[in-house]
Amino acid sequence: MRNPENVLNSLQAHSAQSDYAYDRLYRNLFNREFFFQAYQNIYANKGNMTAGTDGKTIDAMSMERIDRLIETLKDESYQPKPSRRTYIPKKNG
Repeated sequence: MRNPENVLNSLQAHSAQSDYAYDRLYRNLFNREFFFQAYQNIYANKGNMTAGTDGKTIDAMSMERIDRLIETLKDESYQPKPSRRTYIPKKNG
């Protein structure tokens, strides 16, 4: 599998070309290294232990969870949970 940093840099370079057609992006989600890279980008952020809409925190991330996610992506049975919308009242109305 390709290094995720190289793939992301390549995608970023091509994003400036309006006529560039992205092919086979979905297969990048089968690479564990992409999930490791994502984890590395968010684990030290403030608020990382805040539970998501599924009630899980980043602390629940594991190799088994990543492998299950990749398998559901491969067999196209992945069903994301709907996001939660919370309205926050503003001072000015």
